[in-house]
Parts: sequence; structure tokens; C-alpha cells
Amino acid sequence: MTDEQVEDAARRLFEAERDRRQISLLSLDFPKATMDDAYRVQAALVKLKVMSGLTIKGWKIGLTSKAMQSALSIDIPDSGILFDDMFFEDGGTVPAGRFIQPRIEAEIAFVMKAPLAGPDVWVDDVLDATDHITPSLEILDTRIERVNKETGKIRTFFDTISDNAANAGIVVGGRAAGPRDVDLRWMGAIVSRSGEVE
Repeated sequence: MTDEQVEDAARRLFEAERDRRQISLLSLDFPKATMDDAYRVQAALVKLKVMSGLTIKGWKIGLTSKAMQSALSIDIPDSGILFDDMFFEDGGTVPAGRFIQPRIEAEIAFVMKAPLAGPDVWVDDVLDATDHITPSLEILDTRIERVNKETGKIRTFFDTISDNAANAGIVVGGRAAGPRDVDLRWMGAIVSRSGEVE
């Protein structure tokens, strides 16, 4: 993708979120786009959001399960940026009108006390850099249609990553634990609504 195409895609995503409307699949316009192109679009989108006054507050890692990766024909997780306006209080009200098609997922939030960087980061490095972990609810939203009505084509990794990994918000829970106080391999979550498991 050219720099102009990257900037245009980012602008379309920025305006879609602002106007609460979905745009057509970017992957239809750029069928040969790569994962690197997707992160270039995301970086341009992040720049627009920062220029609008938002502050970067964290990162999201998504598509961590093999099933989700397989659905998008990738073999690694994706990532996105958390901005200050995405954080909602535990027990608070999340304004429904802010999103297009919101969904939630139970997640584990790692609250960091030190930075992590580089290709040689191991589990112990992550645990050492983590202040605490806590349950959270991720709010997903997509500024890009999930399925194109005319072609039946579904969104791809390019669409999802460009769209800030479908990131829209987070509710951080109140039960913090030290990163070495629990066995993260066995940690799970159940999401229920009005007493019914979702």
C-alpha cells in the first residue's frame, strides 16, 4: 500500500468510529495488503486519535486462541492500542450509544509496572514487569462490516488489525492478584447476563 492509501484507510476508520457507522471491508479495496500494511494503517489511525486529544494508556492482545487465528487464516495473535477514553469503571455504566455493534469478552488484564520490549521476552520477563493481574471485560466493536452484503466476503486479519484489533473499551475488575500468586494456566472466566451463562 502507498502512504496515501494507508492514510486514507486510517481516515475512513477514524470517521467511521466518530460517526458510529461501519465502512465496507478494506480488504476488498486492498486485496493484496499484508499484515505489515495492516499495522501501518493502525499506526496512522493511532496518530489521528492522539492528534484528536486521546492518550495511549495500554495495549490489547487479541486472537490468542488457535481457533480464532484459524478463522482469520493467521498463526499469531494481533494487537491494538488502549486509549484513555476506553476505560470504564467496574460496576459503572457503559454508554450504549457510543458503539456500533458492541460485544464483550472476558479477559485477564495485566497491569504493568515496567516496560517490555524486544524479541527475547520470556514468561518470567512478563511476570517480573507485571504489577498485578485482574479480571476484565473487553468491549469489542467493529468499524468495518463483518460480512460484505454484495460479495459475501468476510473480514480478514487486514480489516481487524487495521481497525485497532476491533478494540473499543475495557472494564477493569477489582480483584487484583500478584502475577505469581495464581497459576495463569488454569485461570478462566464465565460471562453471564441476568444469571445466564453466555
